[in-house]
Formats: sequence, C-alpha cells, structure tokens
Amino acid sequence: MIDPEPWVERPHPGPRAVPVPLTRKQREAVATAIRAGTSEMRQARRGQALLLMAAGVGSGDVATVVGVHVRTVFRWKQRFKGTDNPVEMLADAPRSGRPPSLSRTPMLHASKRKQHSRRETSASR
Repeated sequence: MIDPEPWVERPHPGPRAVPVPLTRKQREAVATAIRAGTSEMRQARRGQALLLMAAGVGSGDVATVVGVHVRTVFRWKQRFKGTDNPVEMLADAPRSGRPPSLSRTPMLHASKRKQHSRRETSASR
C-alpha cells in the first residue's frame, strides 16, 4: 500500500481536496480486497485510489500514483461519492453491448445432429 502522507502535505496550487468519507471498517475492507492474491488489477487500482482519496490526496496526485488519467480519477470519485458503501463499487460496472442471443448448449447439439445426418446421407449413396 502507498503511504498517502507525503502526497497530502505536498504543496500544490488550488484548494485542498475534499476527502471521500470512509469508516474504519470500510478502509479495512478495501485494504483486504487490495491485498488478496486473486484480486484483479483494475479492482486493486480502484481500491488504492479510494484509499488515497479518503486520505485527502488531490485527483492529479492520485492519477500519478495509481497510473491512470485524471479524468478516470474524477469518474471514480463520482462513483464512490454516489453510494453509501463505496467498497461495493470497486467491482466492475456492467458493460454495454448486446447480450448473447444464443446459448452454447443448443449450438453444440445442432452441430452433432448435422454431423450425424451427413454420415447417413453419405452412406446411402
């Protein structure tokens, strides 16, 4: 985990960042999610950014530390502020796109039927 203290106290122009409110339990849950060996890199980045935002680190500095664009940090900040439990928002949001129209099971059965029917036709010739 990254120590946020040098980034909070760093002089920069403009007003200080408003920290994202997190309870102690929420901070521990985020830290646990970051440390898990099976956590995705995207979730670990969001979790680290959330901890930095909760400490009061500015958006530009969060983007530099985590390695994403500043606009991404702004989106994450809106995402975390718009909920009662920001820890739940670490997971990926539903993606847009067309849902699958056919399941794989009927397709497998259909291909077996085709192979079987071809054998019958070739044997009858």
